[in-house]
Amino acid sequence: MFIKKFNTFILIILILFTKKLYAEKMLIDNFNNDNQENWEFISDQVMGGVSFGNYEILNEENLSFLKLTGFVSLENNGGFIQVRKKIKSLKNLNFKGIKINSRGNDKEYFIHIRTKFTLLPWQYYQGKFSVNSEWQEIKINLSEFKRSGVLLPQYIKPQYILSVALVAFGKKHKVNLEVSEIAFY
Repeated sequence: MFIKKFNTFILIILILFTKKLYAEKMLIDNFNNDNQENWEFISDQVMGGVSFGNYEILNEENLSFLKLTGFVSLENNGGFIQVRKKIKSLKNLNFKGIKINSRGNDKEYFIHIRTKFTLLPWQYYQGKFSVNSEWQEIKINLSEFKRSGVLLPQYIKPQYILSVALVAFGKKHKVNLEVSEIAFY
């Protein structure tokens, strides 16, 4: 009888500990604070490209979201616009990916992660996702992110993440991406 109760107690403790460690998400942003200063817009114009765009925080039917709009051009060796947020410190290092709630114009977009190893401006880890006109939750495992060059470590370690970016990249197109939440899971 005692052993059965003890085993049950241990099982409950393990479940609670595991749930605490692995089930929590870490919110990067849900855009409820209306603070655009947390995000930085960057385009290929920093290197001579001609892509352009803008972002804003909007509210529709009690849902706040970031809206990235513009145009990606491949002229002058360009090809991107993005909004990036610095990550100050990660409390839970046991997450396995990034989750976003997004919609847009039936195009393919990317999440770029920069770490302490991405020293050059053109280095990043890239995860791909597609959007349509309906809000949808999208999860991208860290193992699915592709490094931009062989000089970077093959896999992302959460403790080294410095920033996360929402990116329109690599092909000529009109940009319309809306994200209501982005989080590590």
